[in-house]
Amino acid sequence: MLKLDLDKLPVYHHCGERQFFENEKHVNRYCAESVLILMRKGVLRFSEDGKEIELFPGEYYIQRTGLWQQGLKPCDLPNYFYIHFYGNFDENGQLPIKGNFNLDEVNDYIDKLLRLPPEEKGVEPTGLFYNILSKLSCSRKKPNSAEKVRNYIIENYDKPITLSELATLLFLSKNQTINIFKNAFGKTPYRYLSDLRLEKACELIISSNRPISEICYSVGFSDYSVFYKAFEKKYSVSPADYRALKTKSLDLSGKIITK
Repeated sequence: MLKLDLDKLPVYHHCGERQFFENEKHVNRYCAESVLILMRKGVLRFSEDGKEIELFPGEYYIQRTGLWQQGLKPCDLPNYFYIHFYGNFDENGQLPIKGNFNLDEVNDYIDKLLRLPPEEKGVEPTGLFYNILSKLSCSRKKPNSAEKVRNYIIENYDKPITLSELATLLFLSKNQTINIFKNAFGKTPYRYLSDLRLEKACELIISSNRPISEICYSVGFSDYSVFYKAFEKKYSVSPADYRALKTKSLDLSGKIITK
């Protein structure tokens, strides 16, 4: 697996911060530089040369130059800091393409970079960039409270999950659990779980001929009417019509044509 080579020092280009709107998608592009993304809030989704990427708060990711990036799915109000740079990638490099980081450890460097003139490309921004890379390479951050809840939901989405379970996981009250999670991901644990189950249902509706009622229960819904209403509200179409529309969009090779 390729990693960023820190022995051949990367060259800083420019930086900025980004806040998405409701249902906004990542841009489609080939980027001229590599891009380091430091996630602060929400969820960022895009594909990179056909591979789906999903980034959460406390995660970093390096988009490498020359790869085709597409925003195929709406994102969940992501807020992140980014740095464009030129770098070398090698299997023997030191910094993985993706990992966790401690926002508190890099916030000061981010603030200083954002206060510099946009055209500044001298020693100061380069030094701040290297400080951030150093913190990323040394980071061994454990999941925070919101990430613990998210990981639990992802691992158990097809089973019954209660707010009491999640609160017990963190040794917090139900309200504290909701507030911590919503502050990190922009939605309540219940909404996140429901959206995840609907996404999994969509995948099965498209990729299989299983009855939709069976799919409903297999992704964790206990009531078909609740599933049906939630599906229609999110996708503005019934599950059966969704399957029909997506089936018509298949090309001869079996891949979905995205327009």
